[in-house]
Amino acid sequence: MKRILIALALGSIALTASPESLQQKRVARGQYLVTISGCSDCHSPKKAGFAPDTDRLLSGRPATTPAPSQPANPGQVSAAGDLTAWYGPWGISYSANLTPDPETGIGRRYNEKSFIKTLRTGKKPEGEELLPPMPWPNFAQMTDEDLKSIYAYLQTLKPVKNFVRTAAAPAPVKAAAR
Repeated sequence: MKRILIALALGSIALTASPESLQQKRVARGQYLVTISGCSDCHSPKKAGFAPDTDRLLSGRPATTPAPSQPANPGQVSAAGDLTAWYGPWGISYSANLTPDPETGIGRRYNEKSFIKTLRTGKKPEGEELLPPMPWPNFAQMTDEDLKSIYAYLQTLKPVKNFVRTAAAPAPVKAAAR
């Protein structure tokens, strides 16, 4: 009987995840989700060969990236050469700095709860809308655990000081010459 009780006790200890191992699993899952969701496609500056610049991973549009030009025709979309800025019917959107930098990233503006709320509602903590091409409706379908994992992973990134300007309204549409 003692052997059974000891075996059960040891088994329950082995099945109980420590907070550290839960956090490590969340970070690993978050890295996986960020990778397969293509977050670096828009949120990371690029190097030669169009690979994400790992020194500035997920740090948003660099100030050196020119804004995309206004599309030639209404309803069209144009993008900056590194895909960190977009111009469409909504105006110009700039990919945000997702690193935990406290001044220019998500470090001070977001906690886990506000991060999840933003991806569920498409609204930043200040009330500003997430603009295309950010696929927040897709992220809104993720589980709370998946969104917590993404947030946990983003918190492990190297903070990159990179101020990203706010979105710009669309330019007035010019009337067609008659």
